[in-house]
Amino acid sequence: MRMRAILFSATACVVLPGINLASSVAATQTQQEETFTAPRIIRYISSLPAHKDQTCYGLVLADDKGIPTKVRALSDQHPPLCYAGESRYPQPRLMQWAFEAAEAAASHGEEKTAIDELSEFLPQDRLAEVLLPPVAISAVELDTLQRVVIGAGINYAEHRDEVGVDTAGELLLFPKPVVPTSPYAPVRAGMQIGEIPARPVLLLDYEVEVGLVLLEDLNLRQLPSSYDAFIDKVAFFVANDVSNRKPIILDDETGYTRGKSHPGYLPIGPWMVHGSQLRPRTMNEGDRSLQIGLEVYEATAGPGNAQSRQLAGTGAMLHGPWAIVRTMSETLARGKIICMRDAWGNPRYLHDADGIIPAGSIILSGTPGGTAIHEPGLLYKAELFLRGGLSLDAAREIFVEDAQQDIGATAYLETGDRVESWVEHLGRQRWSVVDAEREPYGIDSTGSCEPGSRPHPVSGQ
Repeated sequence: MRMRAILFSATACVVLPGINLASSVAATQTQQEETFTAPRIIRYISSLPAHKDQTCYGLVLADDKGIPTKVRALSDQHPPLCYAGESRYPQPRLMQWAFEAAEAAASHGEEKTAIDELSEFLPQDRLAEVLLPPVAISAVELDTLQRVVIGAGINYAEHRDEVGVDTAGELLLFPKPVVPTSPYAPVRAGMQIGEIPARPVLLLDYEVEVGLVLLEDLNLRQLPSSYDAFIDKVAFFVANDVSNRKPIILDDETGYTRGKSHPGYLPIGPWMVHGSQLRPRTMNEGDRSLQIGLEVYEATAGPGNAQSRQLAGTGAMLHGPWAIVRTMSETLARGKIICMRDAWGNPRYLHDADGIIPAGSIILSGTPGGTAIHEPGLLYKAELFLRGGLSLDAAREIFVEDAQQDIGATAYLETGDRVESWVEHLGRQRWSVVDAEREPYGIDSTGSCEPGSRPHPVSGQ
């Protein structure tokens, strides 16, 4: 009986002694940001007299090492880009207008007075409140397939090798039905599930990724004619695919959605850049290689003692954004619709039965090596197998128990830890891990999706 390697996953990347990767990379990133002039679109709560407490789409005017400090509202170019309450326009249309307004403002040139009247400095001590995720998706939209969030796994060579999974070139795809949150809002280490008392998520993991949002509907049965045609209809941003690793370890086929669908497990932003301006290079597409990294400031360590956990370039990505979409199209053409159950026990899909991914949906492109979860050595695997009575499922349970009992010796996140993740030209996130919240939000279901079920969009209420 062979123990599947996916039982456990990727090791943390090696940090050479005497080299401060975080500092050197930040310095390089700052220099490169100074030469990057593409419009950076942000979504925030304004404090300008004309837009007090309104949600605005704006243009980033200044940042401090990837954290926005000054923004300019785009309402003069298009008034609906600042609004109170819920906008009467769909978010995909607002995003398109925002990019058009940013281009118009740049091409027309502006008087300093006009810029000053529309500009404001962001309160750095309240970023979690005033900085909104650049892409707005509601729980109702996720529940009714009006928007979807799609994850791609095992998509970097280092991560694949560390996990020890031979995917034969296949891409892991899964639904992640989570409402995006601010890049500076805290992430809770667990929540109560149904009537079960709240238990902290001990195997809490981070995954910095390049995310993209569709600015137009995508029909998987009739894809755009080329990479260029596709990339001109998306925008990119920083994302973190926060995960509870326990369901994934115990069920490597359908546990991804359950482990990744906790509320708050999708911080994105701070800003987004149009695909026509960025075009990230991967192994087979794009022309601008981007650095991607993540550091963790541990709660028990002194100030400034960051550990570089993830550091890579998008050139190591095995399937670029266009390849991910083509993979989904090919999977659908074979008659397969991917479905996994979430933490509520509900079936979740990548798209509807017609193969439509609606505008405003998010695709996550995968994480590089360096996550907290890692594949054990051969001797430890054999020990787990024996302790589990030669049962693979029992061995997995023991592995989880061992990790939870010795959590301090692992790289999993704990309450008080601060995570900073960034992508070149796309900004920097900064969020902390806080205690579990004792509120019911779902049921712990391990059942499979109903055979033959067909997803169909449902109108939101």
